Amino acid sequence: MFSSVVFPALVLASLVSAKQCVNTTVPVTISARTGIFNIAVPQTNLDAITFAQNLTQQGRNFTNDVLTGYATTSGTYDISTEFCMPDSSSSTMPTVQVLTHGIGFDKTYWDLSYDNFNYSYVDVATEAGYCTLNYDRLGLGNSSHISDSQDTLDELQAFLEVQSLAALTMMLRNGTLPGTNGTSFSKVVHVGHSFGSAQTYALVDMYPTISDGIVLTGFSMNSSFTGFFVAGSNFMQANSNQPLRFGNISGAVIETVLDMVSLTDLTAGFDFGSIVPGQNLPNGYLVSSNEGANQYLFLLPGFFDPNILTVAELTKQPVTTGELLTLGSASPMNNFAGPVLVLTGSNDVPYCGGNCLATGNPSLASIPAAVAMSFPNVGVSNFTAYIQPNTAHGINLHYNATGAYDVIQTFLASKGLASS
Repeated sequence: MFSSVVFPALVLASLVSAKQCVNTTVPVTISARTGIFNIAVPQTNLDAITFAQNLTQQGRNFTNDVLTGYATTSGTYDISTEFCMPDSSSSTMPTVQVLTHGIGFDKTYWDLSYDNFNYSYVDVATEAGYCTLNYDRLGLGNSSHISDSQDTLDELQAFLEVQSLAALTMMLRNGTLPGTNGTSFSKVVHVGHSFGSAQTYALVDMYPTISDGIVLTGFSMNSSFTGFFVAGSNFMQANSNQPLRFGNISGAVIETVLDMVSLTDLTAGFDFGSIVPGQNLPNGYLVSSNEGANQYLFLLPGFFDPNILTVAELTKQPVTTGELLTLGSASPMNNFAGPVLVLTGSNDVPYCGGNCLATGNPSLASIPAAVAMSFPNVGVSNFTAYIQPNTAHGINLHYNATGAYDVIQTFLASKGLASS
């Protein structure tokens, strides 16, 4: 069962850099086929490690082993969104980019405020004339959360999240998305990162005409290395790893504990009521263990600001057991026929094993280049695989992130997908 984060429909409108942004909570009513898995939801940190050991065992498809059937999951869920547009634009046919984040992040991955927004993808896209919609994936951030441990396995799975992405997209198409002034977008492109790319891939396979073009960042179709990501995460229960964020600890509880050990004099005058209560996530929400795990998963040493790793650790987001079991459930052949850009860091761990150029095949330029074979309806001129140098999986957190952003805007414009 999900619980909704309580926010007013229109949270705020802000002007940052050269963009205008509106934060809105959008209800979506969706339905999807979900897997029934014959395993217990991990209840302790050691259970989480056992789950990871099973998931990463060589020669074993653990998802298939524990899958016993399918169910239909339906409901109405709240999705937290940020819609941004250029501060000034003469466009009469704006293009909107729908941005889907991956595991370990929320919608701020696309609009990082760190270092005065110098890492913001949204800033670059809006400066190029695009509108953007970035959102917290279902179950994370300020979107609806799972409230029952069992549902971290049974309900929050990849294809339910794909349906929320489809619902947001159709609202953009028909002009019903709150915060967009009723604008109906005739040109919609989708940009994903990692698990967000996998969901974008699944979206256009299920609905081939829903998008005018897709960009899959931090992505390949090679699943040989996803075990590195799972093992490297050293998963822990989110509510024990960061109890102030993901547990049920409130300011009143902290004040009571300090009073019990006679330390309240040290915090005299502090307003404990100002502490935002934790999300009270149940067991089954898992998170990477520490800063070291985060570096291994997302960052290439020597090519990122050490302080941004600290920010990533403080703001990291969890993943559910159901998501991990359905991570690789997309079809190997995609029905989409529009432009496709795959942009992956040269040293991406989960999709390239740390070296995207080590293909073992002289005729294959990179591991992500093989994604072309999954798009039989996409012509050679409409497919590009680009390897971002000196970059690992978390592209947006590296010094040269804006170089990758420019590659994306250039690709979209070359395919006639820029705002006009």
